[in-house]
Amino acid sequence: MEPIVSAPGAVPPAVPQRPDPPGRRLGRRVLFAGGAGAAVATTVATLAGAEQAGSPPVTTVREAPLSLRDPRVGCRLDGSDESDKVTTALNLLPAGGGEIFQPVGALGLGSEVRFPTSVTWTGENIGAAIIQPAPGYTGRLVSSGKYNQISNVHFYGMRTSDVLLTVRGPRSTFHHLHFGNSGSHAIEFLGKDADTSAHANKITDINIEDCLGVGILVNKVAYDNEFLNVWVGECQTGIRLLDSACFFDNLHVWGCRGNGVELREPAHRNIFQNVYLESNGTSGTGSGADLRQVWGTQFIGGRLWRNATNGIEVSSSGRTRIMGLDIHDNGANGILGRDADLCQVIGNQFYDDATPRRQDRPIVTVGTSNNWIVTNNVMRAYDHRSGGASLAGANNVVNGNIG
Repeated sequence: MEPIVSAPGAVPPAVPQRPDPPGRRLGRRVLFAGGAGAAVATTVATLAGAEQAGSPPVTTVREAPLSLRDPRVGCRLDGSDESDKVTTALNLLPAGGGEIFQPVGALGLGSEVRFPTSVTWTGENIGAAIIQPAPGYTGRLVSSGKYNQISNVHFYGMRTSDVLLTVRGPRSTFHHLHFGNSGSHAIEFLGKDADTSAHANKITDINIEDCLGVGILVNKVAYDNEFLNVWVGECQTGIRLLDSACFFDNLHVWGCRGNGVELREPAHRNIFQNVYLESNGTSGTGSGADLRQVWGTQFIGGRLWRNATNGIEVSSSGRTRIMGLDIHDNGANGILGRDADLCQVIGNQFYDDATPRRQDRPIVTVGTSNNWIVTNNVMRAYDHRSGGASLAGANNVVNGNIG
């Protein structure tokens, strides 16, 4: 298609305006006072039916967010303990919930702040709207409730805090957040029971780095959570799951001192798609993913590269499915199966192009492992330090591979 070039000094063509629908006219803008913050009225529209009936104009009003610098709240955002002022702000919100705006600055907390239902918390920007422990405080910082939304905030633990964000309720959204330097975990999902669960939350566009504990800990009663575009680096463990049926899409975990991803009973039926687990085990041991006594896990698409031990270790974890990954240059084996049954390894690339070779074998299964399906993989013995795949058990299906 040829580009459209305007002659010098030419006036852009007028854009035709769509007429208002018959019977509707625009009214004036009005500013209303009251509510948690200043109430801002949107454009006043007079409906034809109301006009004809002689009714007053219909007005749509949107409450503006309540700023932490509002005089009724009075936050200084200088890093000192302002937990009581945050509680004041939360109490100023309408009974049905509302939105709080955190301007640039350091919000210090000297006690755990728990959000009630239907609270939205929005920072001015992810780089400079900071939540951190006040001097001397070593506890948890923020806990969410039900139907919360938190975005555009930087949680900074100063290596002295406990968990930065504790998810205690269901059906909340957390997006565009940065977590760093926690003295414990960055995010913990922690439900109590079926009535107070931490399930069905959505987590998107999250960066986590340099925590002394786990980047994301999915603890008890925390099933069915969804994670999209998550980056975790240089924690003790990147992600640890202790509950089931979570979804991870576009996950990058690198440089953790132990394992990149850990699944422990009862973390069954979790799905990972498009994952990059690399350079984990910086303390000397650690795999890209380590599964123990869980079943039904899926890894579909991605790359497992240069982890200190195995790309994936599957221990007593049946019905695991590993498909469409590049698994290469790991310190031990690409996949290690230990006492694991009914697993599938399909359509992967196993190799080591380093000099000397690091990855010992593409796939090794030991103990009572059996009934594995290994098909359509590229796993040449030449590309590994000790040779090709080595499978225990007498009832495996191995075909269609380049070996």
